[in-house]
Amino acid sequence: MVIMLMKPGDAGKGTDAADPFSFSPEPTLEDIRRLHAEFAAERDWDQFHQPRNLLLALVGEVGELAELFQWKPDEEPGPQAWPPKERAALQEELSDVLIYLVALASRCRVDLPQAVLSKMDTNRRRYPAHLSRGSSRKYTDLPHGSTSEDQTVGTADLACESTGQAST
Repeated sequence: MVIMLMKPGDAGKGTDAADPFSFSPEPTLEDIRRLHAEFAAERDWDQFHQPRNLLLALVGEVGELAELFQWKPDEEPGPQAWPPKERAALQEELSDVLIYLVALASRCRVDLPQAVLSKMDTNRRRYPAHLSRGSSRKYTDLPHGSTSEDQTVGTADLACESTGQAST
């Protein structure tokens, strides 16, 4: 089996962390869902693909992916400079994670592309650029808080709710 790490004609492109990277347009998430569904159906594995089992398989694959990074230095260029055998393992583990994630979303009837759009909208509200640029703080810890729908209720607010008084 041959593993293509780059498309023909792309040699040298996108390997530097400063170079822009983009995914190929195909396969789509729907293509991946369909391919995996066909693969599982051909083997009568749907019986084993309940949400809990898919989640545990996903967690296992994330663990295998984490092993590839364990004990490696954090300096650049990072995984882009790994030897071909390690790059191939990285590609396989990332693929396993994606396949199980798509299968889990399908089994749970979550439309991932739409869920991503919704989540990015939520993140834009929670992390306004002018408050979060260059910061790793959680949205609840950003200056001036976040949008009212995303604020958590503090203990002072709970005490005020029980007495019917507003906090200042």
